[in-house]
Parts: sequence; structure tokens; C-alpha cells
Amino acid sequence: MSSAKSRTKDKWSMKKWIRVLAPKYFGFANLGLIPADEPEKALGRTIEVSFYDITKDVSQLHIKLKFQIVKVDDGIALTQLKQMEITRDYIRSLVRRGTSRVDAIMDVQTKDGIKLRVMTMAVTLSRIKTSQKKAIRKIMFQIIEERASQLDFATFVQQVVLGTIATDIQMQAKKIYPIKKVEVYKLKVLTPTYEIPVAAPEKIVA
Repeated sequence: MSSAKSRTKDKWSMKKWIRVLAPKYFGFANLGLIPADEPEKALGRTIEVSFYDITKDVSQLHIKLKFQIVKVDDGIALTQLKQMEITRDYIRSLVRRGTSRVDAIMDVQTKDGIKLRVMTMAVTLSRIKTSQKKAIRKIMFQIIEERASQLDFATFVQQVVLGTIATDIQMQAKKIYPIKKVEVYKLKVLTPTYEIPVAAPEKIVA
């Protein structure tokens, strides 16, 4: 028994703690520490956090981010965004009886060639006609496609997570019918994360 405990202890003593950082467009925020006996074994691991963990803004608690480790150097792991998604509880709080939900799901490519799947929803103040849904959906498609073609990957992600694109959609869609809320409820990076250029911080602040 003591031999088994000793082997377990030895395995842990051989592991090193690697600090995981968010990408540059998230300010190289500290995502935590992970153990690995060899740095290469950390490659490909995913880290899930809420946007609140990065900003400490409680209003962003419902935004979930999944990052994938793409590079490890000198005890520091660099990541790329793999997925963003808002929680189901938050979505349920928006979509109430008597409202209409309009969904727009599309694949786009950013100015720098990164492929993404963007899932957007608009919630109206009350029930609307099919023709109004189609008109709102058309606006959602137009703005998402337009922004993707104009912006690089990092900037597009920032505008999605911060709600800038959703706000722009809401401003246009309310011309069709009063809108309660617009959200990009899921963003999936289709391009393999290791193919997306990664920036390294000039200096790591402890």
C-alpha cells in the first residue's frame, strides 16, 4: 500500500505547473494553472471559463468561453478561442411566453480567413408574424456577414463577446418590430486553432 502511495506521490512530484493565458484579444488574461510532466502533453487541452473570470464583471457571468492550448513555452501556455456560448438559463430568462425568438445560424469567414459558425437570436417584445421574422433574420444575416468580411478574427471575436454586433443588429431590427434582446448565443471556431496565428506577450506579469 505504501508502495502505491509512493508511486502516486512520485508521479505528482514530476509534474510541473504551467500557467495558461488567454489570447492577446482577451488581454493575455490568466486562465489558471495546469499540471503536466511534459509541456508537450499540455498541447490541445481545453480550458473553460466564464467571461466573468476574465473581466470580474458579474453581468458577463452567463458568457462561457472555451480556449484550446496551442503553444507552450517556458512554463507558459498560449491559447486560442475555440468556442463561445451563453448559458441555457440566461436564454430561458429572455424567451418568455408571448415573445417570439428569431434564429440565424450561418458560417462566415473573417477578413484574415478564419472560418466561424455564428448562431444569433433575436427576442421580440411580443409575438410577430412569419414575414416579420424573415425580415429580422435577413438583417441578422446581412450584419454578421458584413462584419466578418470587414474584420479580422480577433476584432470580430471581441465585437461578438462584448455584444457590439448584437447591439448593431438590434438597432436595425427594431425598425421591423420592437426587440427585447439580441444575442450571439454561440460562436464556434471552425478553422483548427493551431492554424490561427498566436501572439506572445512581451512580458509576463506575475
